[in-house]
Amino acid sequence: MGQAMEIRRGLLDDPRWLAAAIGGIVSAIAALWAMRGLPLGFAAFWLTSLPIFAAGLGFGSGSAFGALCVGTVMVLVLASEWPALIYLLGFALPALLMVATGLRAGRLDASVPMALTGIWPALVVLLVAVLLADTPGGFDGALIGSVQQGLRRMGIADAGMPVEQLARIMAPAMAGWMVAALIICGIGAQTTLTRRGMALAATPRWCETRLPIWYGFLPAGAALIWLSGMGGDSSLPFALFLVLLLPFFLLGLAAVHRRSAGRTARPFMLGVFYAGLVILSVPAAIAVTAFGFFEQWGRRHEPPGGKT
Repeated sequence: MGQAMEIRRGLLDDPRWLAAAIGGIVSAIAALWAMRGLPLGFAAFWLTSLPIFAAGLGFGSGSAFGALCVGTVMVLVLASEWPALIYLLGFALPALLMVATGLRAGRLDASVPMALTGIWPALVVLLVAVLLADTPGGFDGALIGSVQQGLRRMGIADAGMPVEQLARIMAPAMAGWMVAALIICGIGAQTTLTRRGMALAATPRWCETRLPIWYGFLPAGAALIWLSGMGGDSSLPFALFLVLLLPFFLLGLAAVHRRSAGRTARPFMLGVFYAGLVILSVPAAIAVTAFGFFEQWGRRHEPPGGKT
């Protein structure tokens, strides 16, 4: 009895276990808040993975894993299997993987986590395609149905809308939202922990991050499958190609921030840049992605600008 009490007291006194428990509980509450459509649910959606990142970057990968387990069990018990699966695949597991691959020998290396911003969404898209394979219309039919349902909810007649074209970019768009949430939560957690002196590793220069050399083969392979027509009429190869380009898009954004550092008109320049990215979304996204390719393989010397 005394030994059991000592073990229990040791667990409660260990900050890693406390961080795991608190992180999992807060993360699950944010996920359930967003899934049930409560007020400010959209903000809760963006913050779902933040507690898991905070547990991992402040107390190690074991704490992040504990937070994942606590959060997943809470969502499973208070909701059902599908919400728990969405929580696990969309928020908890990618956050854990990014922490586990980023923390190396007391330092934080963002190279593999950056690659995961393309690999993980692509795996999720593949899993969804497999799960929808036996449904009427398959992967493409489900996307078209989702677009039509969304248009009806907005009161827009889908007769004159390019429904099929919208469906083709729906999966990459959702993957982009997921990646954006993960990036914001990861950087936010590391920044907050560093300011409080609780981060396990020093913050790297995010804008100097480079992808592993092997990552370039993944979008190249997806492009080959798409262009060769091996995927048939399915939009899946095209969707995977776009999703696997996400890390290069992020590299392009980082390069813009780094090259504008130290300039007096930087806020204005970034404001114009992001306004153009919204207004001219497709050509601007292509240009930023191409800039990311150049930053990965074409740049050799440090451009003007300070640290970012």
